[in-house]
Amino acid sequence: MVVKVKLEGLNVVKARGKWYVYHRETGDVLLKGFVGSRDELNKRLGQPDMLATYNARRKRDLKRTYPDGTLGALIQWFENDCPKYLSLSEATKKDYTAAFLYLKNAWDEPLDAITQPELYITRDRASIDKWPRFADKMIAALSSMFSQAVKRGKMPTNPAKGIDKASKADPNANREWSDAEWAAVVDRAPRHLLTVLMLARYAGFRGQTIAALQWRQYQVDPRFGKCFRVVARKNSEPTWIPAMPELQAHLDSLERTSLSVSTRHDGLPWQGEVQMQTSISHWLRDMEEKGVISAGTTLHGLRVTYAADLRRGGVGTSDVAAALGDRSERMGAHYTRHVENESKVIRAFETRHKNGK
Repeated sequence: MVVKVKLEGLNVVKARGKWYVYHRETGDVLLKGFVGSRDELNKRLGQPDMLATYNARRKRDLKRTYPDGTLGALIQWFENDCPKYLSLSEATKKDYTAAFLYLKNAWDEPLDAITQPELYITRDRASIDKWPRFADKMIAALSSMFSQAVKRGKMPTNPAKGIDKASKADPNANREWSDAEWAAVVDRAPRHLLTVLMLARYAGFRGQTIAALQWRQYQVDPRFGKCFRVVARKNSEPTWIPAMPELQAHLDSLERTSLSVSTRHDGLPWQGEVQMQTSISHWLRDMEEKGVISAGTTLHGLRVTYAADLRRGGVGTSDVAAALGDRSERMGAHYTRHVENESKVIRAFETRHKNGK
């Protein structure tokens, strides 16, 4: 007799012909890179080792009350009562939850026993158990929480502050898109995904802003035709940005099926930033697999492309930062430092030509 068991709380994704299964709550991987049909995937998930892994996760008592002064008590305070945590984006909260759950076996540990050397050991272990970038996100989550705890007298110092990163920065990450890549994606992107991509390319919006953007924030402007008035969730910065002609043409052609500007293929709002980002990421990687675009094309990279376009048009870094909704001129320089390098090379060759060489 075969007993079918429904595994709840899982996120099942197919990308580039392979299946990936995650715990929806934590983002932890249950199965990665499985090749086969959906029926074959279901049979694999029903095998004893998969069920054991799944049930081990389900049996964790996440609602247990931990004694004051322990890591578990601090995490429960941070996730339920700390204003800093409540202001975070959905994607960041998901990263923090995954990090804290990885540390579940240490939730009984007293806070005064947590030292920086111990955190380095934990970081190194997470790099092996998971991957280096996860380890860095885990330390970032702890540091953010410890910082808030120090301010409220729950801890004397932040032992996670200043810990080196386990992962190496990818110089190709979030790079500027080429004109050819953008043209190829515009020709092929499903309409609902194209809206997300257009908002990043021609308004420079972050993913969290795009997911939350409402039609009421897309307004008539006497000088530019249309504009956006938003408050960036990341820094609470009120931002007014003209809508570029390409973006106006696209948005004005859309059927408004929701209060939200960007929607899923069925016309309903995204369930959150994470769902939207995941859909965009999987589609872009499929395009990469087909050779349509190169590696490193991301949604955030279109924000870089938007900033670079302004800088090449003669806009100063302070003004670029304002157009990005950032308070600091440093961010305008950060997004366009490669443009500055290009300008230096151009000047070098123009000087050489001027001197007749």
